[in-house]
Amino acid sequence: MSPEFLLNGVKSVLQLVAGSVVVAFEEVCPDRIDLIHRNYRKLCNLLVDVEEWGQVVIINMLTRYARTQFTSPWKEDGIFDESEKAFYDSDSEEKQGQREAKPYIMDPDHRLLLRNTKPLLQSRNTAVVMAVAQLYWHLAPKHEVSIVTKSLVRLLRSHREVQYVVLQNIATMSIQRKGMFEPYMKSFYVRSTDATHIKTLKLEILTNLANEANISTILREFQTYVKSQDKAFAAATIQAIGRCATNISEVTDTCLNGLVLLLSNRDETVVAESVVVIKKLLQTQPTQHCDIIKHMAKLFDNITVPMARASILWLMGEYCERVPKIAPDVLRKMAKTFTSEEDIVKLQTVNLAAKLYLTNSKQTKLLTQYILNLGKYDQNYDIRDRTRFIRQLIVPSEKSGALNKYARRILLASKPAPVLESAFKDRDRFQLGTLSHSLNIKTTGYQELSDWPAAAPDPSVRNVEVIEPVQEWAPSLGKAKKPKSDKFYSDDEEEEEEEEGSGSGSEDDSSSSSSSSSSSSGSSEGMFVF
Repeated sequence: MSPEFLLNGVKSVLQLVAGSVVVAFEEVCPDRIDLIHRNYRKLCNLLVDVEEWGQVVIINMLTRYARTQFTSPWKEDGIFDESEKAFYDSDSEEKQGQREAKPYIMDPDHRLLLRNTKPLLQSRNTAVVMAVAQLYWHLAPKHEVSIVTKSLVRLLRSHREVQYVVLQNIATMSIQRKGMFEPYMKSFYVRSTDATHIKTLKLEILTNLANEANISTILREFQTYVKSQDKAFAAATIQAIGRCATNISEVTDTCLNGLVLLLSNRDETVVAESVVVIKKLLQTQPTQHCDIIKHMAKLFDNITVPMARASILWLMGEYCERVPKIAPDVLRKMAKTFTSEEDIVKLQTVNLAAKLYLTNSKQTKLLTQYILNLGKYDQNYDIRDRTRFIRQLIVPSEKSGALNKYARRILLASKPAPVLESAFKDRDRFQLGTLSHSLNIKTTGYQELSDWPAAAPDPSVRNVEVIEPVQEWAPSLGKAKKPKSDKFYSDDEEEEEEEEGSGSGSEDDSSSSSSSSSSSSGSSEGMFVF
């Protein structure tokens, strides 16, 4: 089938089959943008009357088309250069330093697409609403995108499968434009009947919406979530508290104090996640929170989760100079249980021993050698490899060479604080509503949106010439004649023309004409009487 044949049929196609035509076009030749030019306005006008699933396909196709044919409506300050200046201009132009600028004027065809898709936000089909939302997100000016917010929030009353997809897209949108969803913040509060994956997405959105004005309300909501029986959700809430503490400096101390209180929680999962988050927060300002490090060292014996124990050991080693009396005692306890610990805990124990050897060798020299000997014969090859590396690095010998001189700079170097970011931050590279966006990977068949062109292509390619039907007969100027047979009026018409031409006629002709007229009248009466 010829690609030209597909979209040429849109000119005379019915609304019910327009969607099927575009589906076939997307399967056969989705990259043939040139075939859409003459059908663009027709598709925009037909969009409201097309069946629902056809609307989804047409909207997606027109989204890709618009990104190649129109200029960006996101210009800063609403202006753009009318023409590029040459590198070498006249002296007068260089002195003036003025650039020709004018307000951004949207292409009428661009506005046509936005105007005709706006009513579809009231569609009963969630896929149509989502398609229009992504179209506005990728094509509309920034001040017009907010009109899709209410429709997206309305979809949260649907099934959990629909909620999952909609919340994923809202999570991406809320990172860049928080103001869109702040008025609807209560719509993202977690319900007890929500599934875990729905709770996690709502938590992500609330964290993205947090600012100095609403952080107190959000933290009160988080305090309730931490007490949830869903342990995975409670752990995710603690991570969200850590992100809020990192992004909003006014509540950092408040969040830290709250996380320290969670260290006494009965649930090991909550305690472990609190330790991990506290570790990340302490890296931002460790000098102000030595008491927290000491408190965590006291709770070390009661914590059994490997990741939490490893995080405490990392803190002891990283800030061992600030707790010179506590860190060696923690290392002594770890030497007793080294063989029964998890691999991640063993690795952090070896690191702690190496750092204490460099800062407090008199007190920890023999203890460090004992731990290195245990690690040398461990079953895990990663631990054996790390132990041999540490021994050659910190213990001077003839084979160590010049590397031993840089041991302190290698092990005790200052490390940058970790950046706590949203998991949806890197998903903006995918088009909203696609499978690639949902999975955060580029799937087979995904078509990327092109960048806005610097200059709009010729808009005349979308003009369609209207061909008027050719009339075979010229319209009559007199009264319309009745559609009778030619023989019915032929005698009268011929005789009238002869009389007008000659100006006179014979009596025989007149009598014959009168007789013929009388006979014709009689025949006409007989014709209309049934």
